[in-house]
Amino acid sequence: MATIQSQVSALKSEANELQSRIDDAPTQKEALNFAITAGELFMKALRLCTDKNEKIDLRAQCKLLLERAEQIHAAVQWPPRPAVTSPEANVSQPQSGFHDIDRWTKAVGGSPEPEYPFMDEKDRSISYTSSASELTLIDLAIDHNQVRSPSLSSNDEASKPLTSVAAQSVISRYSKSSSIPSTRSKESAFDSLIDFYKSRPESPRPPTKIDTPAIVPTHIVSTPICSPKAIVEPTTQLTPKQDVTITDTYWRATDSPATPKPLVTERRTQIRNLVEPISTRKLPKKEEILLLKSSKVNGFTFAPWNAPPKSSDFMLPNGADSFLDIPALDISAHQLQFFDGWVRAKEALPPPTWFPNGRGDMGPVMSVDCSIDLVQDATTDCSVVASLCAGIARSERGHVKMLSNKIWPYDRVKDTPVISPNGKYIIRLNFNGCWRKVIIDDRLPLSKTNRMLHVVDRRNPALLWPALLEKAYLKVRGGYDFPGSNSCSDLWALTGWIPEQIYLQEGELVPNHVWKRVYNAFLYGDVLVTLGTGKMTHRNERELGLEGQHCYAVLDMKETDHERVLLVKNPWVDGKGWRGKQPSAVSTLDTSSSGGASSRGEYPMQNAPPSPNKLRPGTFWIGLDSVVQHFESLYLNWNPGLFTYRQDLHFQWDLTSPVDQCGCIVDHPQFSFTSTGGGTVWFLLCRHFRDAPPGVHEQSDAFNDGTVRSDMELYSVGAPPKGYMSIYVYDRKGEQVYVQDNHLERGPYVDTPQSLLRWECPPSSSYTLTMAQDELPASLYTFTLSAFSNSNINLEPARQKYPYRAQVSGSWTKETAGGDINSSKYFSNPQFCLKVTERTQLAMLIRTTTGNSPLHVKLVHGRGKRVYSLQSRDILVDSGGHRHRCALAEVEDVPPGTYTIICSMFEPGKTADFSLRVDSTTNCVLTSIPRDGAGLVSMRLSNACFGPVVNKIAAPLVPKRLAGVVIVARFIRARSTRLPNEPQNEIKTRSPLRLTVEMGRGPERLFLMSSENGEYSDAEAVRTQSVDLSPNMLYSGDLWIVLDRIATPGTSIEEWYEVELFADCPNACSVGVWRAWDD
Repeated sequence: MATIQSQVSALKSEANELQSRIDDAPTQKEALNFAITAGELFMKALRLCTDKNEKIDLRAQCKLLLERAEQIHAAVQWPPRPAVTSPEANVSQPQSGFHDIDRWTKAVGGSPEPEYPFMDEKDRSISYTSSASELTLIDLAIDHNQVRSPSLSSNDEASKPLTSVAAQSVISRYSKSSSIPSTRSKESAFDSLIDFYKSRPESPRPPTKIDTPAIVPTHIVSTPICSPKAIVEPTTQLTPKQDVTITDTYWRATDSPATPKPLVTERRTQIRNLVEPISTRKLPKKEEILLLKSSKVNGFTFAPWNAPPKSSDFMLPNGADSFLDIPALDISAHQLQFFDGWVRAKEALPPPTWFPNGRGDMGPVMSVDCSIDLVQDATTDCSVVASLCAGIARSERGHVKMLSNKIWPYDRVKDTPVISPNGKYIIRLNFNGCWRKVIIDDRLPLSKTNRMLHVVDRRNPALLWPALLEKAYLKVRGGYDFPGSNSCSDLWALTGWIPEQIYLQEGELVPNHVWKRVYNAFLYGDVLVTLGTGKMTHRNERELGLEGQHCYAVLDMKETDHERVLLVKNPWVDGKGWRGKQPSAVSTLDTSSSGGASSRGEYPMQNAPPSPNKLRPGTFWIGLDSVVQHFESLYLNWNPGLFTYRQDLHFQWDLTSPVDQCGCIVDHPQFSFTSTGGGTVWFLLCRHFRDAPPGVHEQSDAFNDGTVRSDMELYSVGAPPKGYMSIYVYDRKGEQVYVQDNHLERGPYVDTPQSLLRWECPPSSSYTLTMAQDELPASLYTFTLSAFSNSNINLEPARQKYPYRAQVSGSWTKETAGGDINSSKYFSNPQFCLKVTERTQLAMLIRTTTGNSPLHVKLVHGRGKRVYSLQSRDILVDSGGHRHRCALAEVEDVPPGTYTIICSMFEPGKTADFSLRVDSTTNCVLTSIPRDGAGLVSMRLSNACFGPVVNKIAAPLVPKRLAGVVIVARFIRARSTRLPNEPQNEIKTRSPLRLTVEMGRGPERLFLMSSENGEYSDAEAVRTQSVDLSPNMLYSGDLWIVLDRIATPGTSIEEWYEVELFADCPNACSVGVWRAWDD
């Protein structure tokens, strides 16, 4: 008997799931198919069912689906617009509770929106300034004792409860069709419908143009049920095509002055669901594989969510054991002192220790009629419980459920999860790039005492689904010993709402701006708000009534003319209440309550029910100023339905090798972003949880993402172990970016697994996005980048502007570290030859990881040889000012030829390794030029000195063997003899100089070689070209090394030069002393 009943429940659950998907079906054909299949499942359940009352309900469901199928088939467009009922029709309908609203919201959320809310297509010509009485509320009242069609048509027949006569008329209408034999029985009505569906011709769907505003808010209208003259008035007048934003418009309910308010307390809420966008980007195979690889976390496999579970997943065959999920989740050492084993839900809830005399027939339930008050106790997952409290508070304000509907098996008609026959539950969570299946059993950690090891509803201790949702999420994060995270990360996983973290202690924060943005969205239910404290001393905790490193849920927000306050809940069962400055408006609201002084209620954790002017324990009102002063972070989760378009991109980032923190981002993940309509765009970067062996929490960033830090970590030197990450935007038209300078916008560096950047972009624009990180542990990471917008967008990997690359390595040594251009040793810096065969664009990037000195790179006309002097006309491009640890130079047009590249640091004598990379649009060849004197024997001569009245000096040169010789003279210093010989009196300028090797003296002398082709030069160093010398030259005359300067007469300037001779063999020559020289 129990097995038959479980099969019936499973069939009903699957049918309800299909029925709930009808309005979301992308095509009319699929919607009709869902209705047919759901009807067949109800028919199967009817055949198996033995309970008389349940059979009546099943027959009614079948009849309802028949009418729904007929409506789908007859619909002119799909999805159909919900019609608006008249006030008279609203009055005649029975009353309903809040949970019946979702039938209407489901239809509205999946239908095209008219430009004028709540108006029929034919009435679009009516201005918003029309009489308000023409706009009426839709009646949502449905008698629970009657089965009604979910259609909201104002047609009399459609609005009536379904009776056997009405249902028979539906079947008879199908029977009269030529495609369906009339001899079919009522039992086979769905078989006839299938035949009719297969035989009917395909009808093209008329195109539907939908004008979507930039950001569409969730509108809420609340009014007494029995007020037939209730109207809806917009607070602002809008014209067609006008954008509606969160801060522009809200809707309020008013009553006609001529109609007295009836004495009813039940209220209904009219809500338009915002449809969450789905990524329109087709994933390549590489990214699909990444999502599959990311399924493994903490030793478990969480497959991507493809479709709702089947009813067969939860059936329990005869004689079979209940589903068992192994291994069991970890329990902390603190929790072990209360731990009494893992037990099934029917044994764990309500907690047996709360009922010393026995629980009787009480067991777990999935829904309750009163409000929910979740608390944590011996677990440390405050961020999770605060997240659950924030989501439940939103639902209790009249919005659709957003947490319990993530649990399967689920009854879509009753809008609640149901008890699984085999103890297996499948939870839909959002992490590691997509929605995923988390499979758990219903075992919960049982406590020996009144202390609870899982989340519990203080008012309804038998409520099961919050504990199941908590267990599923803790399975992903590592176990019940999870130290907690931040609630915006938890809500991202639980709801899929976009997380944003605001640091309240930042100096640039403007609290009024933050309040206005958050408060308006909070009224619409489009944002979930939680708070987090930082590390606090025990004294501050006692004085303020706050907990350090703790998450709080924001249940409500209110503002008066003079004050802005938040209703905050501490999720700990005995959590303290706010003891700081009380808002002045709190006397007109509810008063704060501290958990320590509360009286106990019926259950150990249940305090006495709050009076109208008394809040629940741990719940308090607090002013905005106090929040900014004493809380560290404001966590926000935004409704993704505020946006129309979304694109997701998945990628890996290998940080196993040493990370270059020099501001060079050429190797960072980069992406091209294009927006056709412009406007608000949100970029969300999500870091996937890496796989780690079960129980090895030190290697798991799912278990500890760095948000919660121990005292040892907090007071030690250094940043949190998990590092930071951010997003940058550049105006590079989707092309690759090399350095981090000149960005248009960047997001905050956050230590959470998600980083959000909010940005405004112009229409028809294209940009480059780059990912940045700081101190992430060395590992291979997987990320997901999501873009949300209200205009069409495109997100792809960044384009490579330069398809060709050449790269060499080098180093600055004591001999080659010549310093900047003002150094006398500048030309001893490493130089490279670049051969360009075709006209090209190129980028030169130099970077180092071993030094801190600023870098510079030049491309000059040097014919691929070492350069010893430069004029401004010789420089094609350089990197501008010196830049720490990396420098970039780009040039758009380089003619074919051979060029020289000079790499330098700012300070001479500094040593470091570096790499030079040249990217180009055509193939180029990059080679190293030997350093000055490479392969030659150096002979350093005595320093040459020009006296105050001496302008030419010489030294005798005697060759000893045939050898090639190069001579270099480098400026050392200059000073005036009229000033004391002190360093501050040295002169930085130098006289133009010429270096020659001469044979003989007087007019008959012969110049064997000369620097700069015989021209005088004021460069730091002058040098000769290579010349061959041999002893036989001495027969023609003496050889001299001559230094000749051009000095202003009477200046009395002394100058010193360092002279070095390079020969291609040892003992090539000898050089005498310097002397004044006269031709």
